[in-house]
Parts: sequence; structure tokens; C-alpha cells
Amino acid sequence: MNIHRPDLWKTARIVLTAFLVFTLLCLAFAVCPPNTTYAGKEGVFINSSVYFTLEDVTLSQGTDTQMMRFNVKLNNDGESTVDFNHYGVKVTSAAGGSYYAELSQKTDALVAAHTGANFYYVATVPGGLASSDLKVTIFERNGSQLTDIGSLSVANAQSLREQAHQLVVNLADVDTTLTGSSFVAFQAVKAIAVPKDGKWDISVDVTASPTGSESVTIPAGLKYLLQDGQGRTFLMTANAVDGTTVGVGQTKHILLTATMETQPDASALALVLSRDNSVVSAFGKLALASLFQLNQPGEKVSYAFQDRQGISLEVQKAEQQEVSGKKQAVITAVLHNDGKTTLQSPTLQGTLISKADTLAVNATTVMTPETYIVAGEAGVYKFAAELPDGASPDQLQFVISESRSSSGSSNANSNSSSGSSGSSSSSSSQSSTSSGSSSQASGSSSSAGSTSGAIPIIAVSLSGGLASVTDMGQLPQYTLGQPFVFNAGSHLIDSNLEMSVVELNAHTNAENGFQTVVAKFKLLNKSSDTLALPSFDTSLTDASGTSYPGTKQTTTLTQLIPNTAYVYSYSYLLPPSATGTFKLSILDPSNSSKIKVPISEYQVAVSQTGEEDPTAPQKVLSVYPFNVKIEDWILSEQYNSGSYYYKLKLNLDVQKTDEVITDDSFSTLEFEVVDSLGRVLGSTTQTLQGANKLISGMQTIDFGSIKSEQFEFPVTIRIYEDIPTAGGSAKRLVATLKQ
Repeated sequence: MNIHRPDLWKTARIVLTAFLVFTLLCLAFAVCPPNTTYAGKEGVFINSSVYFTLEDVTLSQGTDTQMMRFNVKLNNDGESTVDFNHYGVKVTSAAGGSYYAELSQKTDALVAAHTGANFYYVATVPGGLASSDLKVTIFERNGSQLTDIGSLSVANAQSLREQAHQLVVNLADVDTTLTGSSFVAFQAVKAIAVPKDGKWDISVDVTASPTGSESVTIPAGLKYLLQDGQGRTFLMTANAVDGTTVGVGQTKHILLTATMETQPDASALALVLSRDNSVVSAFGKLALASLFQLNQPGEKVSYAFQDRQGISLEVQKAEQQEVSGKKQAVITAVLHNDGKTTLQSPTLQGTLISKADTLAVNATTVMTPETYIVAGEAGVYKFAAELPDGASPDQLQFVISESRSSSGSSNANSNSSSGSSGSSSSSSSQSSTSSGSSSQASGSSSSAGSTSGAIPIIAVSLSGGLASVTDMGQLPQYTLGQPFVFNAGSHLIDSNLEMSVVELNAHTNAENGFQTVVAKFKLLNKSSDTLALPSFDTSLTDASGTSYPGTKQTTTLTQLIPNTAYVYSYSYLLPPSATGTFKLSILDPSNSSKIKVPISEYQVAVSQTGEEDPTAPQKVLSVYPFNVKIEDWILSEQYNSGSYYYKLKLNLDVQKTDEVITDDSFSTLEFEVVDSLGRVLGSTTQTLQGANKLISGMQTIDFGSIKSEQFEFPVTIRIYEDIPTAGGSAKRLVATLKQ
């Protein structure tokens, strides 16, 4: 009887397969060369226990050459110490080139058993070679004979970084007093050209970072040369705004500047680092063309600030406004903190550039964020500058720079810094007319003492022009009583102080030829603390772009206690033709410039008041926070002791509709008797606050004596709200009564 056991056959097949795989692996290992790959990582093997791997590679790409920095790791999994002195490293290319590699850090050559050691190298290779063309070749020293063991592909390194606009310099090649290797990576970050006094100032932001394990000091002997593509070389002034000593892991800025007589061709400019004023002694060249890049409004630009990650700057919008006949540009920039930690707000400054007119206008910083910007939040900056007469708004550029300063000798070429040699000259940089590779640059690249610098961050093209601030289609429609929302960067209005407009009405005075608009602002303290009442300005702008400033009501209250509200008015004088929809702007006048920056803007509708049916027996006077209802009224002519006068009897219902503080500065009601020709026969003022105020019930109002020939029938009673201001009274018609 045959019995089948599938499980036994399955087990046998597994054992047989494992044996065959093991045998194949052994054969493969016996014949495979030292350079092989295990676990997806490339290695050059000395034996089964000792091998080299390529860990980190950085290619610093200049114009003519590039510096390759890399880390070769000797992995010793054996039982005895390995001496790295028996081996060496070079860089080779697919085309057969071979390039010397130099150790950039001191490391113990003896690698103990079951450990690994990293060996850091730098090598200069031609600028045209890509990472896929390059290999790191390990060779063995046997007396005077060198034997290649194997190569590691740069493209397959554990970490590969390719840095454009970067040169790596061994400072020992600059300063002969230095011993060993002090390699520093110089990175060109941003470049701008700014017209000034008929010439052009070129600024280049360069960062310096040590590549080794020790801090370094930038020596005075290092020269920074600017080539213009026409054979001319300019010596650049170097201002190390963060100091000349750079610690391990730090990045510090060096601001390079030069002046050119004519507008440069940015596409041809190059930065050369050299031992002296000659490009013959150059360490390398960096093309600057792409660093003059112009961004558009709304684009975020990475911002290397305080060695933080995730920081970016955005020019959000550029607007044009007209104040007192002068055109002004208002630029809004937003600093985004998308990092993980709180950021201290930098000091930023703006420059408005018109290249067509060869001029630059320094902008005033009229709004800054809080001192600190927490992670995930943003800070708002506003800049304002007066537009030059005749300048075309669609040909402007706006540059934002970070302003830094430090005291003491912190210049990149100050000879008081340790480890530096040579002397410093205080003469200004000059251009040389020499041509070719032997061109020389004259002048100085150093200055000592207190230093400062404006590091360029972003340059924005305003080729689309400046948006008109009168474009009300982009503004939200305002509803009376709606709390204002203020710009995130504004600190003028306390966040616990709710502000709204509760009345917005107009009245046209035909005799005086203007109309008066009155806006009543309510301020509510929602906190448990007493708050100071803010000082702000307002304006109304019509559809044509004409702006009308508001005049504030004279008030006495300066502080608002908790959970209370206060109301006061702003009045505006407008031509009768200005009607309909307006832009209401809340303006911050607290900055040092004369430019008032809007911190909140809405589209508002202004309605005419006081022109309702004058013969209606009942009237409602809205004088926030009071509501005065005239139930009925009668006007009579009186004679007493040789004098004639009018007497008005009113049956009133006076209600205070909201709990708002009203003091002696509150507006009053003015009653006028007007004849058919519009002449005022008499007037009197009544209050809604304080002694002898109008109250509910029957009220009698007497007008002053008039001449007998002025008696007339019928006459009209006009009732105005009278608002005291520093420039006199502002009157708003609230009702008309006609016999």
C-alpha cells in the first residue's frame, strides 16, 4: 500500500533549494571583484571584513571648476586594526580623468576592529562634469607603487548634494600663517543692482560656512572681484555683517558691494574669489546671472534667516494711493514662519527702483509684525514710498533687504581679526580697465569699526503696475454694526477693543455747496482691563479715486473701563456729486513718516438723511445711541414785550437704545427756523446729555427774537446733529418739519 506524504516532499524541496542558493552564493563570492554591492549600498572590499563606502558627497558648482567634498568611510568588521595610511583616494571621471583629493580634516588613521572611521576629502574637478560622470577611486600604496582597488559611483553615494553658486576655499592658501586645512564654503545667495546718483550699486550676498570640525576666521587677504564680461574687474567691498569668525555648523553673511558707472549686464557678471587683486590667483568663479532673478507679487522666496528652515518672504501686493496730490506706493510683504520654532522678526527695509529713470527711492517701513512670530504663523510688513514724478508704475521694481548691524571690528577683511594677515585700506573701490585673465582690480575691500549691512532678500517686478486702492470691487461690503477686521500686522487697535460703525449718513447743504458725511464709530472694551482709546484716522474714497479725510469729533474720554462702550464721530466734507458707494479706510498715523497706512478697508454705502416728507406729523431722529421720536409738533408765533419769536412744542419719546458712555462732548441737536427764501430766522441748541436735556413728554423750544417783518407763514424747521470738532462744528441734517 503506497502512502503519499505531501508535507515531506515540500520540506525536501525547501532544503534542496536552500542548498543550491548557498552554493551559488559561495561561488559568486569566490570570483566577485573587491568592488561589489551589499544591501543596496556600494562598497570597495579589501577582504570579506574590510571595505570602503561613499557616505556624503557635495558638489560645489562654480563657473570654470567645481569643488567636490566627500566622505569615505572605512568599515572594519574584522578582528584586527586597519591602517588607513596604506590606502589613498582620488576622483576619476568616465572619460579617464584623474583628480587629486586632499584630506580636509585630521582623523586617526588607525581603525580599530569592529568599528568604522570617516575620512573627509576635497577635490577640484572641471566644471562641466556631472555627478554621473564621477567616481571616487580607492587605491593601495605598496612602496612607491599605487594600485587601484575599486571605485565608488558619486551618483550612488548615500547622500549627494549639488550646490550651485558655491566655491570651497582652503583658507591656508590665503593666509600662510594658518596651518592645516581650513576649508570654507562660500555660497552666493542673492544679487541686486540699484541705481544711485547716476551710477549703479551692485550688492551680492555671500554666506560662509566651515566644512571641517573647527571654527574659522575669514582672513583679510581674501579678495572678492567682480567681472562684468567686458574685461573689466572691480574690487568689491566686503562687509561681514555677522562677524568674521564662523563656528562649526554656522552660516554667516558677507555683503559684497561695488559701484559701476553704467547699468551692468547682469547676465555677464561673475564673482571671483582670489588671493589678491588679480584673477590669475583666483580660487574660482561664480556666475551671478541667475541671482539677479526677479520674482512676481504673490511668489514665496526661501529666506535663510537665523539658520532656520521653513522661512519664506512674499511680496503680497503693491498698491498706489494719492494723498495731498502726491502718488504713493504701498507694498505689503508677508514673512511666513513654516518652521517648527518661534522666530524673532527681522528688521526689513525696502527700496523702490526705476531702472528706466536710473533712480531708487528708499521706502519707509510703516508696519512691522510683533517681536516674535510663532511657528505656523506669519508677520506682515508694509512699506510706503512716494512715486517719482513721471515714473511709469509698470516699470518699477521693489527690493526688500534685511538690515543687520554689529559693533566692533566685524568686517570680512579687518586686520584685527585673529588668523588674518595683511593690512586694510580705507579707500573706495575702483574699476580697472585692464582686460583678459590678467586684469587687476584696484581699491580696498575692507573697513573697520562698527559695521552694518542691508542683505538683499527678494527683488520683485512690478511690471503689472500698482493696483489702485480705489478698486472697490475687491473690498468686502460693510454692514452697520459689523466689527472691523484689521490687518494682521497692525497693533494700533487692541485686540480686546471691538470697533464698528453704527451710523453712516450724508446731508447736502445747497447754500454752502458741499455735503457732510458723518460716520459714528463705536468702541467696545470686551476685556477685564481698562484700555486706552486709540488714535486713528479715517478717509472716504469715491469711485474716481479722490480721497476725503475724516475730521474726528472733539472728545474728552481717553480710557475705556471694562465691558463698556464709547461712541464718537468722524465727519467728511464732499462735493455734492460724490454719492453712492465709497471705500472707508481706517488709517494708522502712528509711524514716523507722513504716510498713513490703511489697516482696514470696506466698501460702504452712504445714504442721504433729513430729506423725508417734511409735512409728516411724526418723525424719528436717529442720533446714536439715542432714538428721538417726535409724536407731534406745533409751531406758533409769539409776541412779548415788543419782541417777536417762534415757539415750538414737541411731544417726544426719547430712548437710549444702547448702553454707551456719553459725556459732555456728545453731539447736540440744533433747531433752525427757515423762511421760504432759505434765510435762517432763528436757531437754538438742545442737548441729549447733561442738564436741561431733552426728555420724553412735552417739550417747549423758544427761538430768539426776530424782526416783525420777518414773520412769515409757512416756515420750515430744520433739525441738525451738531458735532464739535477741532476745526469747528460739523452739522448733519436729521429731520425737516414744515407747516
